Amino acid sequence: MGRLAICAVLLLIVASPAADAAAVHRHRTIALKLSVTGVGTVRVTGSKSFTCRAASCRHTFRVQPRRRITLRVAPAEGWKLTTWAGACNGAAASCSLRLREIARVSVTFVPPGDRLNPYPLGVSVRMDGGWRLKVNSAAIDADPQVEAVTDQYGHPSNPPPPGGAQYALVNVSLTYVANGSSSVSGYVDYWLGVVGARNARYQLGCTPPPLDLSAVVDATDSGQTATGNICFEIASSDASTLVLFGTVTTPDDYYKTVYFALR
Repeated sequence: MGRLAICAVLLLIVASPAADAAAVHRHRTIALKLSVTGVGTVRVTGSKSFTCRAASCRHTFRVQPRRRITLRVAPAEGWKLTTWAGACNGAAASCSLRLREIARVSVTFVPPGDRLNPYPLGVSVRMDGGWRLKVNSAAIDADPQVEAVTDQYGHPSNPPPPGGAQYALVNVSLTYVANGSSSVSGYVDYWLGVVGARNARYQLGCTPPPLDLSAVVDATDSGQTATGNICFEIASSDASTLVLFGTVTTPDDYYKTVYFALR
């Protein structure tokens, strides 16, 4: 019995350091709890990067206490970092921390076409109704051009805008990519508009210089493109934040509003 007791004590002495190694490591690190909304990658000093490929993800990094670390983000292609929350804040691509206790950080990425990440000029997007839309250019303060438009008799087509308002012109290309045919004017009149910071949605409200897309009533065969202008009367207070909006059909057959930059 004496020999067995001595062997047990020796085994305990030898095994204890190895058994406790993980516990000691955990004791010497701090949990940094990460919440991600959207698609992108987060890298933390001294740790493997974490990539979220779903609508939302959670992950825990283990970091050394009191050691300065840097979190860096890389949105997926087309996506955009909008904001940090929790222990980090702002919208910079990196955040520096020195942790003394458990911390929580949230980061949000928004997809292309989001209100906070509108499609840039020149990007063609498949829209609802079988159209591809591309915004070529925009003139947000277009009073002279719009007021110079005349009808077939030479009379002005548009009065000067009222106080606090102005005209905006958007030049777009519409390509029909579905089977059969469809009306350009019907799509422009019903599906497209602009919106600014006040969240007032503006539909067509003036006659633009040629080519006026809202007057192109002929059906368009698949593959044909129409390029021209659409005109809006907007509040001047919305001019600096104005974006074009339209709708797409999601994979689960829901309508979704998407946005296009006008600058």
